[in-house]
Amino acid sequence: RALIDIGGAFDIPMLKSYGYLNVTLNADIFSFTAGIDLFDGALSSHVSVTWNWDLTFFKMELRDMNFLEVVKIKQVLFMYDLTQPIPYAIFQCKIQVLFINLEAKVEVNGNEIDFAVTVDLALVTTTVSGHATVASSFEDSEFDIS
Repeated sequence: RALIDIGGAFDIPMLKSYGYLNVTLNADIFSFTAGIDLFDGALSSHVSVTWNWDLTFFKMELRDMNFLEVVKIKQVLFMYDLTQPIPYAIFQCKIQVLFINLEAKVEVNGNEIDFAVTVDLALVTTTVSGHATVASSFEDSEFDIS
């Protein structure tokens, strides 16, 4: 069995900057984690990816992406897991642009689907959420949005 495990980091205290990288590769999975933080957080990003070669599991997450305090991608997550008896998938994101916060989430658990979108404008917050049960035929499916 082949196994690759690579790790590395850098640190430049004078520039208040650092970064790291970890890569794992074997017969079953590929895993990658990396991050960088430049100039005391003025520009930063962290990413991780894990996937099974047989495509039964995948997870990708971006977090703490900061672009000069104007745009912050707090989290973008996509994952699916077919290793459990009930298939599961999720997409979630949290983003801030100046004072506007946006959060969105879609979660699939077997034939159940939940979603929510929230927009926060500092003084006003609006959320739309819903649930669906998907049956084998469209006529038997249920949908609820609030």
